[in-house]
Amino acid sequence: MRTDVQMKQVCRLMADVWCAGQGKKGFCPIMRRESKGGEMDLKQLQYFVASVDSGSLKRASEILYTSQPHVSKTIKSLETELQVELLKRKARGVEVTKAGRKVYEYACRILMEAGGIQNVQEEGDIRVLCIAANSSDRLAYLFRRFYTERMQSGIHARYTECATEELSRLVHRHLAEAGFVYVDENQETAFRQMLEHRHLVFEKAGKTQPLLFAGPKSPLYRALSVTVKELGALKYVQMQDEQDNLSIRLLQRSEDYQYHRRRRQVLTTSSRYLLLQTIADTALCSISCGLCPALIGDETVRGIPIRGTENSVTFGFVHRKRDGLSPEAEQFTEYVKKYFDGEKEGRWVK
Repeated sequence: MRTDVQMKQVCRLMADVWCAGQGKKGFCPIMRRESKGGEMDLKQLQYFVASVDSGSLKRASEILYTSQPHVSKTIKSLETELQVELLKRKARGVEVTKAGRKVYEYACRILMEAGGIQNVQEEGDIRVLCIAANSSDRLAYLFRRFYTERMQSGIHARYTECATEELSRLVHRHLAEAGFVYVDENQETAFRQMLEHRHLVFEKAGKTQPLLFAGPKSPLYRALSVTVKELGALKYVQMQDEQDNLSIRLLQRSEDYQYHRRRRQVLTTSSRYLLLQTIADTALCSISCGLCPALIGDETVRGIPIRGTENSVTFGFVHRKRDGLSPEAEQFTEYVKKYFDGEKEGRWVK
């Protein structure tokens, strides 16, 4: 079953693929199909995705409980409508083309969204607390504790870590109620202007600072504090989402950091485990506001203050200007604020 909204989404996304495959911009026959009510449907995408996943039209037909000729014909009709070859038919299966890989990404996304639309009625009045956040061990700890202690039965929860740009997109599109971010004081005005464009607002929860995290093999491991100048002599491992954060600007505005990046002396990862193990076992260091090794039982890695950066970063949350927070989201944001108030007074909030 398909809806007009789903078909418009299919046509527009596939139009992008067609233009990329043809090396053209502007007019696209797929958009003309949209206006005329074309026959493209979700079944074509489902058959195509199953064929790519299984690597064979025959295996795809078995998964879909249909015949191989029907799968082949359906995918061929999709290729005809897009005017691009998606699969290369070979004796031992199928091979996805360059254009096909792009279509596959879009098709997976569309099928997932379509499944969400179809589940709306089944979900009924289920309440969900959706929180997005920059990488933060403390916030993750607080969310776990809040969920355990305060959440009522029957309420679902989702916690997603991502970069600031993705976080604001999730909140803007109603995929998260609140997004917790670290914002450098020198970037706060630009950050708020970006949020205003998306009808979002930023509320402060507290002040913090970036720390240098080092292991025993780092020459600065025993230092009580470090200067910005000393950072230039180090090599780094950073979380992937912190590379593009508006919140972490200390390294990004450093010429030494740019020099290291050009020489491929900055290792990036999306794995917290790899980050901590690399710091613990090598001379690589990391700069972060959200890392807290002690919370996850790592006593080897030290967090060293960087002189001149005290209270230079604001921690807070983004939410939609026109919508109020749900009771659960309101309780969680207050829970986080209470923690920061307690930390400011030098006590751990229980």
